[in-house]
Amino acid sequence: MTKDVDRERVVFMNLIQNSLTSSDPGPGSSAGSGGGHGHPFTILLIEDNPADADLCQFYLADAFGPRVSVLQATQLAQVEALLEQHAIDIVLLDLGLPDSSGVTSVIKLRAITPDIPIIVLTGSRDQQLGVRVIREHAQDFCAKQDLSSAVLSQAIRHAMERHRMQAQYARILETNPDGMVVMSNDLRLLFFNQAASTMLGVRAPDDIGTPLSQDLMGEEGDELELPGGRVAEVRRATLDWNEAPATLIAYHDITERKKVEWKLKQLVQFDQLTGLNSRNHFFDHTDRLIAHVDREGGMVAVLYIDLDHFKNINDTMGHSAGDELLQHVGERLCESSRSSDFIARLGGDEFALVLSDVEQPDDAAHVAEKLIEVFREPVRVGESSVGIGLSIGIATYPHCGSCAQELYSAADTAMYQAKERGQNHYHFFSEQLQREVESRLLREQAVRQVVADETLWLAYQPQIRASDGQAVGVEALLRWPSDTIPVLSPADFIPVMEDVGLIERVGYWVMKQAALMAVETQRDLGITLRMAVNVSMRQLYDPGLFDQIAGILESTGLPPGNFEVELTESSIMADLDRTCETLRRLRQLGVSIAIDDFGTGYSSLSYLRKLPVDVLKIDRSFVMEIGSNRQTEAILENLLGLTRALGLCVVAEGVENDEQQAFLRGIGCDVLQGFHIGRPVGLSQFHGWLKSAGRESNE
Repeated sequence: MTKDVDRERVVFMNLIQNSLTSSDPGPGSSAGSGGGHGHPFTILLIEDNPADADLCQFYLADAFGPRVSVLQATQLAQVEALLEQHAIDIVLLDLGLPDSSGVTSVIKLRAITPDIPIIVLTGSRDQQLGVRVIREHAQDFCAKQDLSSAVLSQAIRHAMERHRMQAQYARILETNPDGMVVMSNDLRLLFFNQAASTMLGVRAPDDIGTPLSQDLMGEEGDELELPGGRVAEVRRATLDWNEAPATLIAYHDITERKKVEWKLKQLVQFDQLTGLNSRNHFFDHTDRLIAHVDREGGMVAVLYIDLDHFKNINDTMGHSAGDELLQHVGERLCESSRSSDFIARLGGDEFALVLSDVEQPDDAAHVAEKLIEVFREPVRVGESSVGIGLSIGIATYPHCGSCAQELYSAADTAMYQAKERGQNHYHFFSEQLQREVESRLLREQAVRQVVADETLWLAYQPQIRASDGQAVGVEALLRWPSDTIPVLSPADFIPVMEDVGLIERVGYWVMKQAALMAVETQRDLGITLRMAVNVSMRQLYDPGLFDQIAGILESTGLPPGNFEVELTESSIMADLDRTCETLRRLRQLGVSIAIDDFGTGYSSLSYLRKLPVDVLKIDRSFVMEIGSNRQTEAILENLLGLTRALGLCVVAEGVENDEQQAFLRGIGCDVLQGFHIGRPVGLSQFHGWLKSAGRESNE
């Protein structure tokens, strides 16, 4: 019986060993504690170019003084011997060596010394190369052209700090015990060790022979949440237990490993100085956004942000002050951004802001302007106030690249273009896009200014009854002040007002002024006209539109029947149910409803039966073809017949000559409007037109 027990124990131990073959290996020896605040440390410089080697040694001596010892190798083949003779704290690796080059050098060196941090030095500014070497576990990447004492010392200090943290997490993994359970085919517990007792909450001898909870069995490779908040990875094997088939379940406690993985993920995804997203995370996140845009549509914008004259801060105030400043910059970027924005520190004094919900490049320009304005306020560093300037390069997808790396490079290039323009500037990668955005922003600035100055004015264009030429109405048209540069047409400035949220304010002013003009015309000339005013989509969907119009009519004394609201087909159809409710209320008030530019949008008469509409305004594109296109003339004849059946008034826009006027009168069009009738003019000129025409209306 004893021999049988011993044999089972041997089998059991072999199975335990097999179950542990997938456990994490020990991390090996860690690097020394050099590099921190006054401790001496040793650097291995692997560089075959004497001039570059001398320059690096000069920078290291300048940055660390006698605290640093520098050993030099000129090829990878010399490294192993140096490692046997010296305790190396960090390696500076040139990618162009006689016996190795490129990313391969990092891979080979990592195989020789997996536990010493590596900083790559290269003569290339290729950021894609930088991403690759970091993904091969180099701690940092420095272009030789950009090297200085400050750059090199900062890279070394941060690399060694990250390495120390990683080594600490690796040591935690070495102490994780496994819980072992033997279970019969009918799921009864046959054996468990002390670790399993602790992990699973089972007790001997009470639980021997009882079924194991289904929640604790798991399948091969499962990660189970155990009582007490522990997590274990499951390994399973079959064995004979007392001459009966049974199952060995090994619970490898990975609770600490999970915590470490989370912390290591923090190291990879987050910058340790500022707490912002890291450069690696920036590339991964941006590529995911691009994939989303490819599926769903939209635009991604990358803002590459560089602090102007940051080197002066390091040189005059010291690196600790520079680090503190970078932390404050990160905080201010977060405070100035939206929750949907992605902020990363790319390295040194360079940051990135990734915008995922932009509709047009202007949106990115607005963000850049806001950041520049926010950073005009000095930052407090220690007892000093430090002024910061920003240079921002902007690249957009899909305009400036097809992946995160290309957007990064484009935004980097644009940032240097911004620097050439001086402090506190931004620049788009595309010159054409830059010009378009600057033009758009110039229009926005001009629109905001004329609205603030209240220099917009109304022109009035007459409408006559086709049958007898009697003036029956007038349309109020918003106009740009002629003495303001640039001079913009309504087609230019009205969309800008809609985009910047001014159309509701201006639209209310237009309705109020137009109503006052109609009342003034009735009072001064005794002529009653129906005043037509254009209402934008944003106004139409403003819940306060009805109350605004009702208030204007009451305050001015204009009868509702003399006020007409003109809407485009597209604005009505954007939300038909909501539109109908608003229009019904206005019509109940007595206001006329007109559809402007009819024939250019949905052009369906079926929906006219559903809408409370009084007037159709035929688009000028139809009127222009009278006399030259018989098909268009036939369409107009049929349209007039249908609208009469629906009881609608028809206004023809864009009447330019006698032939058009005669044709429209002949087919029964109700009202005419256009340059042939009268051009849009100011109030006094319009009153002069009314007097000279000698037409009065009793409408």
